[in-house]
Amino acid sequence: MSNLKQRLLSWMHGHVFAGDLIITLVIGVLLFGVTGGITYNPGLLFDLKPSMQMAWEAAMLIPLLIRRWRPQTGALLCVALTLAHLIFGPCLLGADILALFMLYSVIVYGNPKNTKAFIILALTIGLLASALIAWTMTNGPLLTGGKVHTWSSWNGSNPNGVMVTEDTLGSIYTGTSMSEVAGMMAQYMLALTPIEVCIISTIVMSFWHRARMATIRMMRERNEAIAARDQNERDIAALAERARIARDMHDVVAHTLSIIIVQSDGGRYAGTHDPAVARNTMETIRHESERALHDMQRLLGVFGGSPHADYNDIDNLVEQARTVSPDIRIQRSITGTASPEQLSEQASIASYHVVQEALTNIRKYAGPHVDVHIKELWNNGLLTVTITDNGHGAAANIDGHTPGYGLLGMRERIESAGGSLQAGPRLGGGFEVMATLPYGGKEPATDETGEQYASEQSESCNTTAISSKAKLSDEAITRNIAVSISARIPNQPSEQTQETTQSAGRNYRSNALQHLRITAPNLRDLLKSLKLESVELANTSNARSSNWVERVSAWTQRHYVLMDAVGALLLVALLNPMSVSLFSDSPRDMQLSRAIATCCVLALAVRRRFPETCALIVFVLSVVQLVFLGSIEVGHIVASLCALYSAVLYGREHAWRWTGPAAVTCSALMGLKIAADQHGYTTLFDAIAASVGLTKPVSATASSGAAFFTGVMYTVAVLMLCAGIMAWARWARSSDSNALVLQAREEALMAEQEKQRILAANMERDRISASIQAEVTATLNSVINQAVDGIRMLDRAEAQGKEPTADEISTAFKAIGEQGRAALKRMRELLGVLRETGFSDDAHAGSASELQLRPAAPLEEQLQRVSR
Repeated sequence: MSNLKQRLLSWMHGHVFAGDLIITLVIGVLLFGVTGGITYNPGLLFDLKPSMQMAWEAAMLIPLLIRRWRPQTGALLCVALTLAHLIFGPCLLGADILALFMLYSVIVYGNPKNTKAFIILALTIGLLASALIAWTMTNGPLLTGGKVHTWSSWNGSNPNGVMVTEDTLGSIYTGTSMSEVAGMMAQYMLALTPIEVCIISTIVMSFWHRARMATIRMMRERNEAIAARDQNERDIAALAERARIARDMHDVVAHTLSIIIVQSDGGRYAGTHDPAVARNTMETIRHESERALHDMQRLLGVFGGSPHADYNDIDNLVEQARTVSPDIRIQRSITGTASPEQLSEQASIASYHVVQEALTNIRKYAGPHVDVHIKELWNNGLLTVTITDNGHGAAANIDGHTPGYGLLGMRERIESAGGSLQAGPRLGGGFEVMATLPYGGKEPATDETGEQYASEQSESCNTTAISSKAKLSDEAITRNIAVSISARIPNQPSEQTQETTQSAGRNYRSNALQHLRITAPNLRDLLKSLKLESVELANTSNARSSNWVERVSAWTQRHYVLMDAVGALLLVALLNPMSVSLFSDSPRDMQLSRAIATCCVLALAVRRRFPETCALIVFVLSVVQLVFLGSIEVGHIVASLCALYSAVLYGREHAWRWTGPAAVTCSALMGLKIAADQHGYTTLFDAIAASVGLTKPVSATASSGAAFFTGVMYTVAVLMLCAGIMAWARWARSSDSNALVLQAREEALMAEQEKQRILAANMERDRISASIQAEVTATLNSVINQAVDGIRMLDRAEAQGKEPTADEISTAFKAIGEQGRAALKRMRELLGVLRETGFSDDAHAGSASELQLRPAAPLEEQLQRVSR
């Protein structure tokens, strides 16, 4: 049924001419039926028979056929036919009302650049038509000397074309003075003033609907773009997960291996003649390797990595660097009032890793006897961290690999937190890294140079978390739709929602629910939830300038809750003075009935914001009204039908499952109430009480059969009306012609797309985690084994009561260092595979097959391909 409905809607959207043809035929039948009895309708030049009038009516239907297919052509044709019949045909046709539809169509569906010209043309034609009609009705046809005839109608008993009477209008042909003729024409033109009013009203309605259609069209295109971007978003999520794993691997493993290399090089000289120093150094190497192995296993686990160190751990990081590399002199200074509690979790973690990576690079590249200065500037909502040294800078390369992944990961972390990073050699020698981070949860801040950092910057760099080399093809993702992938996959510590995936039948639960804080919404958030933000986006995205009608239309669409509230108040003010009850009742019950009807109408103020709640309130009040009160207010009926329509249109997808039984219940109660009234009972409750013996029955005013038949008829009639309302609402819901429905569909698409991104990220992690864990385990275990072998050598020498020789200690440290360098090189290869494979953008379109995301080959196979 759903597919049939979608095909029907698609056919109607693609075949507007066929739809307009059907509409034209229906209007033609109605028009001929109404105007077929007109027997007096003179023209400006001639006195025409009714058959000619029908021909002109049929000709005026032609523009209606192409009003949406070719709106401007249809409008011009309508103008031509109108001028022709004003001069050569009857002065007034029933089909002239169709000119308003043509004006509406050319404004809504035509080229907006020509709107002003068509409006001027319509107003001019309206004034001309008023003048010509006034002349004709006052003076008669020009070529007949004012003589007019009354003809038999074409569908009457007399044959068509038979003249019934003949008369001459009292005009200039009968000696009437020009002043009197002018007065008579002025009266006619005054009587025809509604023509211009109708034209102006049509113009306003057209502009109003054009703004609404612009919103609908934009939201349709946005929904289609979201649906079409689904696979690309999954690819982006998979790439982001690969980048995250590579970044964390670098921070955990590569950092540890660099410490091991430095320790082994230092121990090779310092521990040569001091077995105690050699043992402590080897124990440190083994401990660091085991810790890195443990962290890596947690990093690639189902529930994500271990809690990250943050800004508060920078002191420990500096002390560790001083211990590992005593020849590196590190100073740390803070300018301003340090406020780490104001940093977001992501910014705090990023600040730690900036210092960590900078110190790692200094140990690897700067050389011995280096001075390092870590400067922090807290000012105006920004934290600026600068790490400078006076070493060799970017000129060193001790690993036999091309550096860059550490800085890349550092930049990604900073940008994902909404900040910026600059890194490069200093003019006077050495290297400098400067990171700027905004406080979390604040408004855009301005630094000392006046540059503004928008809080939305973090959203614009979601895709840069994949690689600085990857220029994604989906750069056109709008900011209001873009979602931070790395912040939403379940293995991130900042995740605060529970997501369920279907990978391997396991549930992925965020371990950060304990950090969830429930706060009351402020007034701004509350007011924002009562607005339709997408309408404003549609209005401002329009390249042409909008007029005041379109701006008001967009404003009313956006503030739909306010407009519903105003409409409900106006409806109450309109219905109360002219309140009409369908049944007689006592004055007290009448007042109660009106109060209930007023409550039902006021509930319509939230009919689009809380549609099902509104329908439930109206349903409960309707049951009370039908059971316990005698009269039924017209306002109550209007509110009930409107609430039912709103619940089906704006409510949940399956709201009809409860609104349908509710409508059946009210229809049955209506029938029973009618039947009870036929028996003489004031209320349905009185009839129920009499039937169970609680009260004395009253004498019936109608037979049981007649009362039953009347009740059934009312039940069926009300049920059919409710069914028609629900069908109308379902049709409107599926026709993609309502902004609120499209907004809800967009949110559903985004939620589903986010789930798919999470699933893709989890699947990508599962796919490569086993191979990575094997690689990391083998890499770190090789270092651990070398350190253990060195410690055993020292233990054997101690057990034998002798000191190991300097060559033995040097050889042991040399083996550890060589193994560490080999492990670091292997890790670089592994990071390269994760960073450089799997791109789906245009920049990598010509890459080799091993650099493509689809099909996703096992990681080991990718490593083998790259190493060839």
